[in-house]
Amino acid sequence: MASAAFIHVATYLLVGLIASRALDYTDLLGRPVISDYYLPYGSADLLASTALQVLRGALFGLVLLPFCGVLADSRWGWLWVWSVFVVIGILGTPAAAPSSFEGVVYTRLPWWFHLVGLPEMVVQTLGFSVWLHRTLRAPAHPTAAGPRRVMGALVVASIAFLGYTAISLAFAFSAGTDLASGSDGQVLGQFAMPLLLGFLTALVARGRWWAPAHALLYLSSVVALALYQGLVLGSTGWLYVLVAPVLPLMISLAMTRRERLSPAQSQRT
Repeated sequence: MASAAFIHVATYLLVGLIASRALDYTDLLGRPVISDYYLPYGSADLLASTALQVLRGALFGLVLLPFCGVLADSRWGWLWVWSVFVVIGILGTPAAAPSSFEGVVYTRLPWWFHLVGLPEMVVQTLGFSVWLHRTLRAPAHPTAAGPRRVMGALVVASIAFLGYTAISLAFAFSAGTDLASGSDGQVLGQFAMPLLLGFLTALVARGRWWAPAHALLYLSSVVALALYQGLVLGSTGWLYVLVAPVLPLMISLAMTRRERLSPAQSQRT
């Protein structure tokens, strides 16, 4: 599930970035009729939209989890996954979504717009399907332990980052902040150091160092947020600084314990 979340976010951001530049989304989404369906390009909250993709990827992994064995045993497993995306998720979705049969029939979107969006969705889902299938079929090899550990830590840090999104949204709603206005780059910058600290903690936390490492993660994240807000944003919101790292910490704590404490590792610690 964690691998699916990481692969989805990586392919989504890469293909989306290329498509947005190639198709000029700023102009495309501002055209008549289309602008009634979509928000202006770049207006969505960046933190919330990124977290949504992590959640989507995790849900993909959860749904595919019972079929991992079948997919790994078949050389055409990527094709089956991709076919499900194209047939059910894009063309045959029950909602009247762009590029779907229902969307063509029941929306006012021009027919050409349904075709414009297809390449991005088809390529992204194809990349996701191929990458996930290769991951499932990759043989366990001692030399791969290092890269797998780094990848695992990156996945843990990315999913734990959802905690910052949830806390930030809760604070924004309580303060009556307009989320449609988007997030300022300086505000988003405060999460760079906590994300890096979460990655390093997931990388080294193991066995008896599991809890102390995360206690240090909380303290260092609080300090990083407080310093950034004070030096860059001009003032420190101490309630947010103290509360924001708690949920990411709990997520990382749970995922690190589950991933690191295998029987073999338990014998070594």
